[in-house]
Amino acid sequence: MKKKDELHDIYQGDSHDFEKDFTPQVTKELLEQRQRDLQRTRIASLFFGSLVVVVAIVLISFIIRDFTGERGVSKKVLEKEIALIPRHTLPSEAAWVMDYQRIAEEIDQDGELAEKPLSTMWVKKAAYHIIMGQQALALQEVDSALEHFQEVVVIYPEIEGLHRSLGMLYIEREEYEKAAEHLEVALQEEELFDVVNNLGTAYIGTQEYDKAEKYLLRALELQPQSPLSHKNLAVLYRKMKRDEAAIFHFEKYIDLRPGDLDTLQTYALYLTKLARWKQAAEFLTTLTQEVTDVAPLYFLLAQVQVQNDQQDLAVAALQRGIQLVDPDLAIAWMSRKEFNDVRESHEFKSLVDELEIAAVSLDDARQP
Repeated sequence: MKKKDELHDIYQGDSHDFEKDFTPQVTKELLEQRQRDLQRTRIASLFFGSLVVVVAIVLISFIIRDFTGERGVSKKVLEKEIALIPRHTLPSEAAWVMDYQRIAEEIDQDGELAEKPLSTMWVKKAAYHIIMGQQALALQEVDSALEHFQEVVVIYPEIEGLHRSLGMLYIEREEYEKAAEHLEVALQEEELFDVVNNLGTAYIGTQEYDKAEKYLLRALELQPQSPLSHKNLAVLYRKMKRDEAAIFHFEKYIDLRPGDLDTLQTYALYLTKLARWKQAAEFLTTLTQEVTDVAPLYFLLAQVQVQNDQQDLAVAALQRGIQLVDPDLAIAWMSRKEFNDVRESHEFKSLVDELEIAAVSLDDARQP
């Protein structure tokens, strides 16, 4: 019995211990423990998540700072480059002249015009004006080039190589005495064709015709086929009233430069002033066959043919000329005294009547 009870107690004990493990008190502790573990897990997750966010923000801030920093550097460099652009556009090999410009502006304050010592400061100033003068010369800015070259000669009057350009520039400004002065100096430095030719031109301007002839003939010796020498000699001999010589050189020039319309017209007028009507008619007839759209040539040919008593040819030239100009202008041309000898001819009167009708029609068309 006792043994049976002991066995029973053993089973009861097992059963009791088993049931005790699942009492409400034990379950609550387990739940609390699990909640604490879960909370720790949540805290750790929140911490690491926050850490990841902070790191990401830091990285993004670095990227933005680097990007904006590069833009700032680029902007600063660009501003610096813009600030260094000089006032005068120079070839790259002459960029160093900007430092010379600064020196030139600094020493411009003294106002003295006397010759300067051979010092670095004054050499730089002279170099600056030489470069700027050459640039202005290339751009055909006569006044600017002349101003710069004058500065150089004031600093160093004995400098070589500039008097040639100065002489040419003074001719452009029709200051012939100054041109001759500088060209004489240039000729002493070196006998070049353009120096000799320009010197002859300068003496034409000063009306020293003997000197002009001397230098222009020398220029022709240096370059026998130069059109410029022949043209200048033609101008000179016309002023000297040496007509045969002038005509000879005019024709030589025209052979070499047949497209110079201004000189062609000048030569034609020169022939009419010499009353060489037949020669002028031959020249203008040939010329108007090549140049067909210049009205003054036809009107001049008409005047010449009137003098040659060639009325039909004069009217034919007028008919062509009036087609190229306004009717009012054509009437003005035909009112000149040179046409008095043909004014009463039927053909001439018909042309005038046609022009007057055309002029009235044109005036009506122009009125609103």
